Amino acid sequence: MTADDGLFRWIALTATLSTFAISIYFRHRADMAGGRVSRDDEATPVRLGLGVSALLGFGGLLAYFISPPLMAWTMVPVPAWVRWTGVALTVAGAAGAWWIFSTLGYNVTRTARTRDRATLVTTGPYAIVRHPLYTNAALVFAALSLVTRSWWFAAWIVPALLLLAVRTRTEEANLEARFGDAWRAYAARTGRFVPKLAVMK
Repeated sequence: MTADDGLFRWIALTATLSTFAISIYFRHRADMAGGRVSRDDEATPVRLGLGVSALLGFGGLLAYFISPPLMAWTMVPVPAWVRWTGVALTVAGAAGAWWIFSTLGYNVTRTARTRDRATLVTTGPYAIVRHPLYTNAALVFAALSLVTRSWWFAAWIVPALLLLAVRTRTEEANLEARFGDAWRAYAARTGRFVPKLAVMK
């Protein structure tokens, strides 16, 4: 492992821990305020699929942080500027996580179920897309792939995002049942994961 590899390894570790710390803090705060939300009504294939994806993704990260040669088979040579681009994106991802979670506040859950005292959030990143947390997760893991020069972290997030896309259908049905016309108006003007382009007349 070169000196540069060691530097980028520590950058990746710092970025990962920072993003997880933000997530854990806001999720714990929401659970303390409103109780943990059950995942019993979540489709078993989705829940299991997300669990397997998490094991693959985070297991790969753990292996990389403990001993990068364990993930050598996933690594490709890239210029240093590509890795530094990844660094910039991981910083953006951590900042994005803070913005998203702080905007969502006590509404955050680990499942598609809506909290009993939920409010409809349509400001901040939620004014742009309906599920910015998933979009940001894609950014973070794509950035980690650049920093670590490993395709693994970009590849494993793809099936995870597909499963989350399936779960959002249940999540959005719950939100529509709770907020009715307000939700439908909000959904009509925003994209699910990427901004909806305005049609020029």
